[in-house]
Amino acid sequence: MDKKSIIKNLVQRHQEFGEYLGSLSRKDFEISRKEKWNAGQDLDHIVKSIKPLSNVLSNKEFIATKFGKGNGISSDYEILVSRYKDKIAEGGVAFGEFIPEKISWDKKEGLLRQLHELIEKITEALQQYTEEELDELLLPHPLLGSLTVREMLYFTNYHVTHHRNNISRNLRSIENQVDSREL
Repeated sequence: MDKKSIIKNLVQRHQEFGEYLGSLSRKDFEISRKEKWNAGQDLDHIVKSIKPLSNVLSNKEFIATKFGKGNGISSDYEILVSRYKDKIAEGGVAFGEFIPEKISWDKKEGLLRQLHELIEKITEALQQYTEEELDELLLPHPLLGSLTVREMLYFTNYHVTHHRNNISRNLRSIENQVDSREL
């Protein structure tokens, strides 16, 4: 996937995520099932996940010095997603600074605004990258290890969809529990 397509997907997927969350009622935004996050926590996790990326992408020299350069070859999108799914299946979970607090309705708009601003910052920073630099410069990922910038962007595109699907699945599960109690 070339840079233009990555940026288009990045904007589109995060915009769809924001619109979906924007459409949720207060109840659906705040409710959670068992140990699952509520929609607000998923939103907070996505913001916390992309914030470091938005901060580091503007400084290619820092990336090269701090994290190094790879062999100039990136995995394709499907392989990267498969690696992430394998890590999750092995028990990989968010930790440290990426674990969200309980997020209430009154924080929703601020987090959605922050999400939009971070995606804008990332897309602006990406304008300075060549296709070669996307495949050469490395960034650390807490579960996947060293990734090229391109692979990190693939992950970022998949990650927001993964959490959008988690929210939808969580809400359907809660709805099904309520329906079964009414029988």
